[in-house]
Amino acid sequence: MPRSVKNFLLFVFTAVTLALPAIYWISAAGDRRPEEPTQALSKYLKLLYARDFRHAYRFIASEDQRLKPQKDYVREHGPFSGFALEAARKLASLIELKAVSEQPDGKANRIRVAMKLPDANGVSNLLLDWDEKRLNALPAPAQKKILTTIDNLIRQRKLPMIEGEEEFVLVKEDALWKIKLDWAAGVKVKFATVLPHNGEIVAEPITQETVARSDDLFTIGFKVKNRASREVITRIAHRVEPKELAQYLDLVECALLLPVRLRPGEEQIYNSTYVVRGDLPDGIKSLDVTYEFKIEN
Repeated sequence: MPRSVKNFLLFVFTAVTLALPAIYWISAAGDRRPEEPTQALSKYLKLLYARDFRHAYRFIASEDQRLKPQKDYVREHGPFSGFALEAARKLASLIELKAVSEQPDGKANRIRVAMKLPDANGVSNLLLDWDEKRLNALPAPAQKKILTTIDNLIRQRKLPMIEGEEEFVLVKEDALWKIKLDWAAGVKVKFATVLPHNGEIVAEPITQETVARSDDLFTIGFKVKNRASREVITRIAHRVEPKELAQYLDLVECALLLPVRLRPGEEQIYNSTYVVRGDLPDGIKSLDVTYEFKIEN
């Protein structure tokens, strides 16, 4: 299952069986009334599931957008492209939302919805474990076969689905409803590097700082270049400060913890994925992460 879809399911949805009254299922087809908050939420969640983060960004509230530009948001989440995006969109189109409760509060609206959506993990074998490069490299007949198989599963009602409930806050901006993520209440994570004194390695984070809420999964890229006339093997020592808070920032994946080889003049981008733990103490506003590069040969 792709990492950001896994994050989407793990932290947004609760895999429970629902026994709820049939209030209404959200369907945009034929609905010409002004867009309601749950309809906007449905569009946003479908884009999020498909990892179409560039388009999902436009549904995020302006106060959040001021804290994180679109390019940073998209880069941090790793968007799909090509056939991988096409397949994810097909599954995302099957997401159904049902409003359970709404609590209007001025321009804001707190909504609890019941959700039914395809289990991305349940079709991971069919979709090559959601490996974007492998999916996009498949020949056209193989890609068509995957889409046909999905259609058959849908028609036969054999596509694995999960159900759950979650609450969201939406705010009205002019005539549009936007999702409030409240990044202002999150923790600012800053990234810096310490480099070898001999100058053979230069490295810098593509994004020097970001803001994340509890349970947010995000990816930071580091641009690393070998300036030496020889091959260099490098790895990092990873530090989080304050030290007593390091346990609350989980390093999910990091390409630089193991030694990497760089040819003379070679430049590469290496990604690190983090999650801010949900039990981060209240009032913590900043964490500093340092990558100390060491040469091993």
